Amino acid sequence: MGVIAVLAVCNGLAAPTQHEGGGADTYSKKTKAEKPPRIEVVDGKKYYYWPELGQWPNNKLQLRDERTVHPDAQWFPDAGLGLFMHWGIVSEFEPSGEAWSGRWTANKEEQGRFYPQTEIWDAAKTFNPENYNPDKWMAAAKAAGFNYAVLTTKHHDGYALWNSDFAKMGVRQYLNGRDLVKPYVRACRNNGVKVGFYYSGMDWYYDRESMNFSVQPGVKVNYKGEKLDSLPPRPADFAEKFPEFNEGQVRELLKYKPDLWWGDGGAGMPIAEIRKLQPGILCNNRNKDRAGDYVTPEGNHMAVPKYMSPAVENGWWWESCEIANGGSWHYSRKAEKINQTDKFLYRLAEIRSMGGNLLANIAPCPDGEMPEQAYRLFSEMAEWMNTGRESIYQINGGCGLDPDKANAPITIRDEVWYVHAHSDMATQQNPVVLKGMVRPASVSLLRTGDDLAYEFADGVLTLTVPGDCKVGKGTDVIKLMFADVAVSEPYFFKNR
Repeated sequence: MGVIAVLAVCNGLAAPTQHEGGGADTYSKKTKAEKPPRIEVVDGKKYYYWPELGQWPNNKLQLRDERTVHPDAQWFPDAGLGLFMHWGIVSEFEPSGEAWSGRWTANKEEQGRFYPQTEIWDAAKTFNPENYNPDKWMAAAKAAGFNYAVLTTKHHDGYALWNSDFAKMGVRQYLNGRDLVKPYVRACRNNGVKVGFYYSGMDWYYDRESMNFSVQPGVKVNYKGEKLDSLPPRPADFAEKFPEFNEGQVRELLKYKPDLWWGDGGAGMPIAEIRKLQPGILCNNRNKDRAGDYVTPEGNHMAVPKYMSPAVENGWWWESCEIANGGSWHYSRKAEKINQTDKFLYRLAEIRSMGGNLLANIAPCPDGEMPEQAYRLFSEMAEWMNTGRESIYQINGGCGLDPDKANAPITIRDEVWYVHAHSDMATQQNPVVLKGMVRPASVSLLRTGDDLAYEFADGVLTLTVPGDCKVGKGTDVIKLMFADVAVSEPYFFKNR
């Protein structure tokens, strides 16, 4: 996925001072919050820098540009749920499924998690998605409530999924030019799903001869996994040629007219130039200037009230990209295990209650199929969406930024509140408790419309769902109606 480093990124050109990897394990660790953040105020907006996160994760939480006002891009804050799909030759590399396993550290080597990058590139020889059926993916995802999708058109390894004139490695070199991007775009359009492209502004294959594949300071490792005293210098024209190489690929991909550009390690070319080619496109913020339309926390330990409340206060759009399958971002055997529907929907409710979107990664198999468990999730979500959809989409407020008010996430639409409870909540043993409340006009179970008994005393509202009424596969949603929209006003989002 992303890069964590002390580095500069300029139109996809990364300086060789990277000191930390960007693999899935980086974002699976809980961070400490002992030191207060440093705060800068620029043009009336607060910019928070959290000492426990480091430079690049902090940049993922920053936006230094005004978001687009183009009418074609205003769908984003109501979209709610996107499907992230890391797919390519790393999916074929059976030992790992982790793109960053080719980046050396002593710990990786000791633990048997390091593989020379050349071995990962060799997976291009056998990557052959003979069962590729993106229309099946998108039909199931749309029914499950996914409104947009993001596919890795090219990850950091450099393998291009379209027949590129510029790529040094991709379908042209290995699959007779078979275009894997076009069917995905067509499938999205056929199913009413917005089209997103992930594009890596870094290209480890292009830079392989001179690049240091160690992310540990003081050690130099080449793409073959060999430790060396020195690496060959980059060609004298690298600083000129690499941006031209990136721009050529970006221009090719923009001809597919994607709705969203998800740059990582740089956008490939300046955001302003991308907008000239496609004025209505949405762009994320993962570039040197932090230009773009929304911020991108990564992993569920970043998308928490502490980190996200500054973004919401500034009125920024935001999206949390998180792994919903086992293992890493790309497919591995562990990726066959997909999150349970109850857990997935509860996390979606948490994100929405804080004003953001969830971009959930489910890794396709190397043969082009989705794991069977993904279709289980899609099917159960589709059933839940029949009655639960209104609690997730078209909302304009939430209580996720006020965890002391409630022990469950709350999404809001004007005078209607939706309280989300996972399977072990809203029981007699673990009731939902809301503090500082006024008495609601009505309390009901969203799925059935039946009124629910509740307790109210001294501003504390206690909610339970009878055992025989709980949904089972999914979350229970309790609908609270109030007589006055003013009840919700303190919790309305500024980014709507």
